[in-house]
Amino acid sequence: MRAYASLYDNLLADLDVQADEVDSPVSSDMGPILAARLSLAKSFFKKLCPLGNSKLADTAALEKFRSVNDGLPEHFEFRAENEVESCFWDYFRNHLNTCLGPHESIESFCLDSIREGMGAGPGAAQKADSTTFLSKVFESPMSYTDPALIRYYRAALIETGSWADAEMLRFQKFGFVKVEGGKTFFAPKNAEISRTCSTEANLNMLVQKAIGAFLETRLGWYFGISLKTQPDKNRELARLGSLNGTLGTIDLVSASDCMGLDMLQQAIEPSFLKTMLWLARSEVSVLPDGSTVKLKMISTMGNGFTFPLQTIIFASAVMAAYDLLGVKPVDMSQRPQWGVFGDDIIVHSRAYNFVCRMLSKLGFQVNVGKSFNTGPFRESCGHDYYLGLNIRGVYVKSLETHQQVYSLINRLNRWSTLHGHMLPRTIGLLHSWVRDIRIPPSEADDAGIHVPFSATMPKLDAKYWFQYRCYQRKVRKSDFMEPDFDGDAAFIPPGFKTTENEHGFAVSVMGGYIRRREIALTKPGDSSWNHEYVFSASMRDRTGARPRYQIVTRALPWWDYWPDPKMANENTEDNEWRVDLPVGSYRRWGATVVATLPNSTV
Repeated sequence: MRAYASLYDNLLADLDVQADEVDSPVSSDMGPILAARLSLAKSFFKKLCPLGNSKLADTAALEKFRSVNDGLPEHFEFRAENEVESCFWDYFRNHLNTCLGPHESIESFCLDSIREGMGAGPGAAQKADSTTFLSKVFESPMSYTDPALIRYYRAALIETGSWADAEMLRFQKFGFVKVEGGKTFFAPKNAEISRTCSTEANLNMLVQKAIGAFLETRLGWYFGISLKTQPDKNRELARLGSLNGTLGTIDLVSASDCMGLDMLQQAIEPSFLKTMLWLARSEVSVLPDGSTVKLKMISTMGNGFTFPLQTIIFASAVMAAYDLLGVKPVDMSQRPQWGVFGDDIIVHSRAYNFVCRMLSKLGFQVNVGKSFNTGPFRESCGHDYYLGLNIRGVYVKSLETHQQVYSLINRLNRWSTLHGHMLPRTIGLLHSWVRDIRIPPSEADDAGIHVPFSATMPKLDAKYWFQYRCYQRKVRKSDFMEPDFDGDAAFIPPGFKTTENEHGFAVSVMGGYIRRREIALTKPGDSSWNHEYVFSASMRDRTGARPRYQIVTRALPWWDYWPDPKMANENTEDNEWRVDLPVGSYRRWGATVVATLPNSTV
């Protein structure tokens, strides 16, 4: 175990913050720099869980999950206290069903929607080998919760060609397996409580992904929300709200688990989409001890349609409130005055209290500590704005590996550059825990220490590119030979795999789940100009497995290149976006890095 207490003492000394001040709220009389320092002190160890899951944290998560589920009503009733509130339920249902239901200008949910949108999630699936898409979908038993799903699945496959043939081969060898429901598991969140998730049945997930894809289409059509771009829009709205106070941000407690089944049963009108929502969901959750819990929620984390569905629900609630209060969705300059991304909700300050009250009546709980409508602070989609400045701190989950330490050093240096406050004691101690491997800033955070060109002396290769050594995450891969479709026996080199389900192999390749690595010539003596293809498929690590790294040598034609902030960290262990430093701050960043490097001078 690292000396976490000593590291935190160094941080507080660098920030000039006393231990008893850490819990103090950010107030309007603070300057931006002081607010940023206090924010970093608060966030630093907020998510710390260096040993991963603990029994105490898992138990707390299970108790919370049970409490939320038990608190949902079996027979929902919208209790209005006045005429305006009584109208809200009708307005809410109108927006919800207009978004989800049949409409002459856009296609409704049908078998084509299942055929075109079905897919497998990135995680595990019950009764299936989850190392690759090919093995999970086409070379494993297909688990399900309701036999009706099998009929709809087969009906959707009729016109798919290769996928239908692949399913026929899969069924002949592996068949279908009925399961009770989703399997509950826990992921690390912090030392006090874990995150509750669910592993869905394989066939359920295929249909859930199709429903999720359809819901995303309807989000864009009716509300103008794209789940790819909405986070940036929410952040900008939060920034504006911290400056002018006209917009408030709302965060909810366990929002995905609070989508009450009976509330939605009453709210959503009958349709094929509603039928499939109820068929694809898990009616019960199988707990780690083998016991089951009947779910009063429509879905849990891990369900393929949870996120877009909750976005539609909250967007419908906001629009219903705006209709009743006379608040326009856009201002005079056509700038949006609301935004919804999951349970990150932004509304006009005039509608804030009403929206919070209506969300409560729908069965949701507002997180008062993370929702803001007054003062200069707003929070949304991973950004914390104070008077227009992002004062988001840096979070530490673990520092047990060198790569985790490198990531923290690089993130702290960017924080120092953004806020103009050095952290020499903190970064000095972190430096003493790892090797001094210096890499260009275009590399991943966990590959080494980002430094400017002035702080290193890289060698040149034959192309006069700059060489350097860095850590690279190992990705397990499996090499496949293209199946021999004519039935002839083919030689499979050692270390390669083949598949008995050639149609599933074809679907996996065409869908981009297996990447072509190289092309080799056919068997000796074959006069035809056919080719055998070698493919490489990435294998996912098992849940909870610690990433493995190796040191590699790389080269690049430039060194002082600052990458796009959203591209830089997508594959690092912490998986946090980089701080988007202001234009012209590269020199300040370089000076900050050099000042904290051991045995370095500017």
